[in-house]
Amino acid sequence: MKKRFLRVLIAGVTGICVLTGCQKAPEASADNGVSHAKSSLEDEVENIAAEETYRNTADTKSAGQGERYEGLVGTEENGIWICAEVPAAPQTVQALTLQERDDWDEEKLKELLDSEGGNVQDLTKEYLAQAEKELSEMDEEDKPVEWLNFGDDSLMILSDGQKEASFARNTCVSYVDNGLKKDCDAIYKKAPEIDAAKDSESIPAKFSVSRAKDILLEKLAVLDITEIHISRTLYYELNGTAFYELIFTPSYETIGVASEFGQIVLGEVQPRGTAWITEDGIAAMNLENYCGKITERSKAGNVLTFPQVTDILETYLETNTLCGNSKAKLTQAELVYYPTLWESELILTPAWHVCIPLNEMETALEAGDKAWQEAADKGAAWNIYLDAVTGKLIKVE
Repeated sequence: MKKRFLRVLIAGVTGICVLTGCQKAPEASADNGVSHAKSSLEDEVENIAAEETYRNTADTKSAGQGERYEGLVGTEENGIWICAEVPAAPQTVQALTLQERDDWDEEKLKELLDSEGGNVQDLTKEYLAQAEKELSEMDEEDKPVEWLNFGDDSLMILSDGQKEASFARNTCVSYVDNGLKKDCDAIYKKAPEIDAAKDSESIPAKFSVSRAKDILLEKLAVLDITEIHISRTLYYELNGTAFYELIFTPSYETIGVASEFGQIVLGEVQPRGTAWITEDGIAAMNLENYCGKITERSKAGNVLTFPQVTDILETYLETNTLCGNSKAKLTQAELVYYPTLWESELILTPAWHVCIPLNEMETALEAGDKAWQEAADKGAAWNIYLDAVTGKLIKVE
C-alpha cells in the first residue's frame, strides 16, 4: 500500500518497433529464457557484431568514434539520416545489476538535510497517515494506478521547518530548502528559459554552469555519488533571482544511464534526477529510481564500433524492422546504459543510442519543419536504443 503513496505517474502510449516474424532456421536463440527459431535477420546482425575487421585498428577515429558522422543509413525510401558527434567508446563494457541501497539510515538523512537549526523532526508517520486518509476519501475510479518502481517499501522524512529531506524505497531521494525554492517558484516559467548547455559561454548568468554542477555534486557526495550524466541545463533569471535547472541520470565510469524517452509505459523504469540550483545552494532536488548499489557485473563484451552500428541499422531498415525518414536528421549519438526492471533488480545494459532529443523534435514540429512532419505522419524512428554488444534492438520510438 505504501508504494502507492510515494509517487503517481501517468502512463502514456508509446510505439515500440519489434522484430518481424522469424524465418525457419536450424538454430535457436533465446530472449529472456524463451527459445525461438533463429531468423536470418538475427544471423546477419550476429555476423556483423562478430566481424573483427571493424576493430582491427587501435585508432578510434578509424572505427568511426571520436569524430562527426554525417550520412544516410539505408535508402531514400527507408533510411535514417544521422548527423551527430560520435563519442569515443571503450573497447569493452559490462552490464550492471543493481539492487536497493542497504546503508541508508536516519543519520545519513540528517547529513543530507544539513540542518542549521537543529530542531529536526521525523514526519514519516504524519505523511503516511495523511496520504492514507486522502486515498480513502477518493472515489475508486480516481485512485492512482500502482506503478512499478525500483526498490522496497521503505520511507523516511525529516524536516527542521526550513528544509525537508526524504529517502524512499532505498532508491529515491528528495531535498528542498523552502526559502530558496520559494524564490525560484516566483520566477519559474516567468523568466526566459535559456538552454545553458548550448550557449553557456554567452549567457549573462549571475554564476556559471560549472559552479552549479559543483554545488550539486557536493550535495550528492553525501550519498556517495561522484559522477552524473547531465542531459539538460536550463537557466532562469528575473528580478535579481537566478537558478539553474539540471536534469541528469546516474553515470558509471563515465557512461550515463539513458535519459531520452518519449513516454514511460507500465513496467519501465527511468532513473532520473532533477535539481534547482541557486548561487546560495540547492533549492530542490529529486532523485527517482536513481540510487542503487551494484551487486553484479557481467562478463565484459566488445563494444560495437559505430560502422558496425550503422551496418546493423541498415540491416534493420532493409528488412523493414525499422521505419525511417531519410530527410529528418537524427542529431545525437551516444553510448549509454539502458535500464530494465527485472523483478527486484535494475539491469543496466550497454546501448548505442541514436536520436533527435525530444525537445528538439518538438521545436521542429512547432516550427512547421516539413521533414519532421512527414516523419511523424509516417511513424518514423526518432529514438533508437541498440544493444552495444549484440546489436539487438532494445527500444525504438
